[in-house]
Amino acid sequence: MPHTELDPRSKSLSSQLSRRALWTCWQLAWLVALVVVGLAVGVSAAGGDPEWRGTDPGAISSSPDNRAWQPVIAAGPPAQVAVAWSDQDSWGASRNVYVRRSSDNARTWSTVEVISTTTHQSALPDMCLSGTQVFVAWVDQETVGGQNIAIYEAEVGVGGTRQIPSLIPLTSTWPRLAAGSGKLHMVFNAGAHILYAVRPLGTATWPTATPVYTSTAVLGPWFPTLAVGPTGETLHVVWQEIGFEEWTIMYMRGDAHGAEVSWGPAQSLSQGSTELFYPTIDADSAGNLHVVWGEAVGTGDLDQRDQYVRYTRYDLDSSEWLSPAIRVDPDAVRVNQDNPTYTAPSLALRERNGQTEVCVAWHGFREGGLGEHVLVSCTSNRGQSWSVPENVSRSVGEEAMSLLPSIAFDEWGQLHGVWQEHNAAMGGSVIYNYQVYHTRALYEVFLPFVAGN
Repeated sequence: MPHTELDPRSKSLSSQLSRRALWTCWQLAWLVALVVVGLAVGVSAAGGDPEWRGTDPGAISSSPDNRAWQPVIAAGPPAQVAVAWSDQDSWGASRNVYVRRSSDNARTWSTVEVISTTTHQSALPDMCLSGTQVFVAWVDQETVGGQNIAIYEAEVGVGGTRQIPSLIPLTSTWPRLAAGSGKLHMVFNAGAHILYAVRPLGTATWPTATPVYTSTAVLGPWFPTLAVGPTGETLHVVWQEIGFEEWTIMYMRGDAHGAEVSWGPAQSLSQGSTELFYPTIDADSAGNLHVVWGEAVGTGDLDQRDQYVRYTRYDLDSSEWLSPAIRVDPDAVRVNQDNPTYTAPSLALRERNGQTEVCVAWHGFREGGLGEHVLVSCTSNRGQSWSVPENVSRSVGEEAMSLLPSIAFDEWGQLHGVWQEHNAAMGGSVIYNYQVYHTRALYEVFLPFVAGN
């Protein structure tokens, strides 16, 4: 996130790495077919990527001082879509977590709801759905730029917050949620550890989070995220582990036995690259796993280095991971010198007719371009080939900054995307002038009319 005072990725990772100077397709093989009635097809000036043929992007935040950051989206039946983000009403005010909900798959939206009621700086929200219930978690900081002091969770529309106790002091952490089988699960990092906590949805409090993995790497584990298997009895966690010269993507499985979880050994999912980051994971209804992460290649200033998104899957029938992980798009993006210093991919699954469609969104700008935009690409043939990336944010121009996408499919098959959009009309700082934008489209990928890897 482009806000060093609230972003642990900047404070603890980028501060240990060299900073960069400000700002610095694969040939289209076949067309991606999208079914969107009445929407025009265009080509973006930003790197030549085709424009997204969904609804016109529009702000769903209403930040009076243009300080809406860090959006996340979730969707599910019955026709539910919810978006959470961190916002600050004015200079000097505390930062809080806000939510908007829809009960008609984002045709209309509720008014903005304030979810965090704590007195500190609330940031880095995560969100998940369980039936009609919407849950949000976030981290509190004592002051802007201060240390993390607590993690909280709340159910939207119910009121009240619940703290997740931790015996290990929190530093540069980010809680991630998942729901399954009547339980709410959470993972986060603290020091050299990954911690896990679970509560039944009918229970009002969280137990103390338990360390489930301890790293021996120089900088330890970062940014774990998790998925719950289709039966609710398996947990799957991925994270970024940072050694002295190599960053790897790690995976660990947990098997639930009543209230207890037994965790297997950690294993690496990556090979051949030395700087990998921000993984995310999801499980389909057959129990197959899908994982994406970012990759930076080369040396020197980060805004002059190529970045990619890689994908792998675990096939339950063969009990094997796809290895090596493949690049979603063979053409690189680059990322501006302000936070986030790396692209941060988001993942969404849609299942129909016995197939699982996987879509991935990420942000960046193409070599020779200026201004970042949000891209999306999909596959429905187990990652063998991917659709031509589309410019979801439709961002153009050197002042465009569309960052940190989050995507989700609704029950109608619409793909929803949200991101943090710089308000160039405000001028001045590219650090603070942001609103949260949203778009949606019925996304249909007809293979083999895609760009192959």
